[in-house]
Amino acid sequence: MTLRALVIIQSLLGASSGLLFAQANYSGETVTCRTNRTQLRHGGDSVPLTNAMTMPGGIEVSTNCTFQVNQGKARPLQEGQILRDDGFLLNPDGSIVPVRDHIAMSKGVVMVFKDGNGAPLTATLTLPDGTGINPDGSYVRSSGRRSRLADGQLLTLDGTPIQGFDTISMHNGSVVVYKSGALIPLQSAVVIMGMSDGTRVRGDGFITSPDGTTSQLAEGQTITVPALRVDW
Repeated sequence: MTLRALVIIQSLLGASSGLLFAQANYSGETVTCRTNRTQLRHGGDSVPLTNAMTMPGGIEVSTNCTFQVNQGKARPLQEGQILRDDGFLLNPDGSIVPVRDHIAMSKGVVMVFKDGNGAPLTATLTLPDGTGINPDGSYVRSSGRRSRLADGQLLTLDGTPIQGFDTISMHNGSVVVYKSGALIPLQSAVVIMGMSDGTRVRGDGFITSPDGTTSQLAEGQTITVPALRVDW
């Protein structure tokens, strides 16, 4: 019984540690799924969710690892995913996406997401203000101005810009950056990549913040930094 208890405690500590690493620089409430039970984390403590809870932005979280946004379709919260109270879902691979319905420019293709499911835009999408967005990201504003969406740019379905995030992760000793809507592995320890907010990360996980402070990314850790917000 003692050995079994130790194993259970060690497993719980390991799971909590993984959650802590993933949310290293995020202080808000988050939920995740563990053995088909929703877990709530706030201030470093992770506990089972005993009652349905409401997050900002119309997010309803259930105890059975499902959630809804604005009373839409129920979505599963997968093991390893982290739903944050700012309305973003952090995936185990380091990608981070809004859970509200939105438009995203990804690798030169416009994607439209509804209830968590994304599909490529196949025809011109006309927004409420008259702006027309084409499948390749080119658009014509209601004023007549023409331009193109940038990779990683996020918009609500009514055309309001969404401030997104980039991430820096350490997986199996390798650094992976999520930037402009794409996952980018840093192939060498001496490779340095600049993030949109001015943060710099080296391939060995050494990070220099815009204010000059430095830190070392730990195995399994993911940090988020503001992505470039492109107003249009």
